[in-house]
Amino acid sequence: MGNVKVLDCTLRDGGYVNNWEFGENNIQNICEKLEQTNVDIIELGFMRDVNYDPNKSLFRTIEQANHVIRSQKENIIYSALVEMANPYPLELLEQKKEGGVELLRYSFWKRCIDEAYEYASKIREKGYQLGVQPTRVEQYSDEEFGLMCRRFSALKPFAIYIVDTFGLLTKEQLIRYARIADENVGDGIRIGYHSHNNMQQAFSNATTFIEMGLQHDVVIDASIYGMGRGAGNLNLEMICNYLNAITPHRFAETPIYQAWDDCIHEIYSRLPWGYSLEYFIAAANQCNPNYPYYYKKQYPKMSVEQLKRIFDLITGEDKYLYSEAKAEAYYIKAQDTEKSL
Repeated sequence: MGNVKVLDCTLRDGGYVNNWEFGENNIQNICEKLEQTNVDIIELGFMRDVNYDPNKSLFRTIEQANHVIRSQKENIIYSALVEMANPYPLELLEQKKEGGVELLRYSFWKRCIDEAYEYASKIREKGYQLGVQPTRVEQYSDEEFGLMCRRFSALKPFAIYIVDTFGLLTKEQLIRYARIADENVGDGIRIGYHSHNNMQQAFSNATTFIEMGLQHDVVIDASIYGMGRGAGNLNLEMICNYLNAITPHRFAETPIYQAWDDCIHEIYSRLPWGYSLEYFIAAANQCNPNYPYYYKKQYPKMSVEQLKRIFDLITGEDKYLYSEAKAEAYYIKAQDTEKSL
């Protein structure tokens, strides 16, 4: 087993739960507790072209993101994520300076891969380390995924990821993509795994990935109590405990519990996340988890059986190109179908 780095994405992916409104003190508290935990990479939030609010983990400039870091820890990499879904103008991205955020991860759509490569290359030109985050990896054929790995390896990124956006990868699928990456990613580049827990597979898949004995070093994404979109992410406390059994005392687990007590538990009490039949059915039907989120919010008395009938109607690109209008149209269609029976 090669070197395993752990990236915490609580302040970024976790923000889908509470609209990134952690509060300024909580944002800094979470960052400090993660530093005390000794995670390898702390993702501070999203880079977005929005008005800056210090109470949110959304940043318009790198300087704003750096404000979260009270005292730079030499052994920790600080990162932020930019995404094709919410275009971030590169003219807002200042040239990399000493200290602060040094890793920018870029998530992109397969159908826009040429545009993504050009954008990613400009991140590198600005002096930042690069994380390559191809969303919905299950869309890629074996040949396409290998080609993507070889192509982006030319940019000498920090890591190229297997991104399970909808939380539907089986263990066999993950192993297949990991082996393709291991054969096609360039020397010195890590292979990352970003999971979602819609089918309760995040932890077992992560441990399988770690135990594969890949030639490349790996990066595992996690968040405190799995805080994240849909059913959430891999639990940071679980993966740190697992890795501590391999390398004792590598991670301090108590600060994770303190962050939960101080900052996260209150959010969970208002806006719970985690496994549910609704998110499972979405993943099993290879659908965007925003669908069950919408239906749970708009129709809280909807039965799981009714939800399943809706998902049986969703086809083609509507499975992943979600909108509220589409969700409502499929709800009405399911109602009409039921009445005709």
